[in-house]
Amino acid sequence: MKQQATIIQRENHVYILVNNEWYVYNLAEPPLGAGAMGTVYLGRSCGNPGLKVAIKRVADQYTHLQSIRERAKLEASLLFRHPHLVEMVGYCEYAPGYGPMFIVSHLVQGVTLDKYVNGSLRKQADSVQRICRSMFPVLDALEYLHSKGIVHLDVKPSNVMVENGCNIRLMDLGIAYTSEVLDVKSKGMIGTPQYAAPEQCAEEQRNGACVDATTDIYEAGVTLYELLTEYNPFDAPTVSEIVNRLHHEELPYVQGLSKELIDVLRKAAAKCQKDRFHTCGEFKRALLEALTAKPKPWWRKLLG
Repeated sequence: MKQQATIIQRENHVYILVNNEWYVYNLAEPPLGAGAMGTVYLGRSCGNPGLKVAIKRVADQYTHLQSIRERAKLEASLLFRHPHLVEMVGYCEYAPGYGPMFIVSHLVQGVTLDKYVNGSLRKQADSVQRICRSMFPVLDALEYLHSKGIVHLDVKPSNVMVENGCNIRLMDLGIAYTSEVLDVKSKGMIGTPQYAAPEQCAEEQRNGACVDATTDIYEAGVTLYELLTEYNPFDAPTVSEIVNRLHHEELPYVQGLSKELIDVLRKAAAKCQKDRFHTCGEFKRALLEALTAKPKPWWRKLLG
């Protein structure tokens, strides 16, 4: 048995102390998900075993970076209260500024947005309208994060959950996407390559590119395009091929979607940040107008 002030492991069970309450998860059970920045386990409250939570262990190779620890604490804080964001419980660390770190959130039970679209919305006669509107809560959540000075940097279908066929929540605030991570990430990419904007590439970062709210808008544009077409035009067998595509190829026009709608998505996913919508509110407004019978592309006049 290994015991510390806030973390106890007994065989396969790991107990963590968060805000003076104990939570536990079982290492023998398959995780809910895993990525470069950490692994998420199904956990429960020890005081209320019926209460299920999601426990994310931040990848150990990043916990020595102070900026990562601070970003993890920020993600786990209760500052972010929004109906379309996952609700946080808190965080646990081995010791202040040192050792393993965990982020605990309420468990969102449902399906990812792509599964929801394919299972329900795509069958509807007005599927284009419904799919576009399914992204509006995501844009609202991003607008809220941006107002708090946070850029998500990993907007994609699998990071959006639909609860009980209705409420849509944006998951995973991208806790570790800071400039320090570029030195330890093997792929040289901030975020998921198929959805990443050009400025998320390591080479662009080293040349002085900066991510901002328009980076999330780009990812949201690519995400919505994929949901509508069932196709990600930047996907490729290797990261280098993906990077080449995202630098040089635009979202292609497709049958079944109006030119006005594709033009809106193209602006959202423009290669240059200054050519994109400046806010998620602008993006949402342009989508609404593109879905009407007589769109008014006011956004074409927006200066960079």
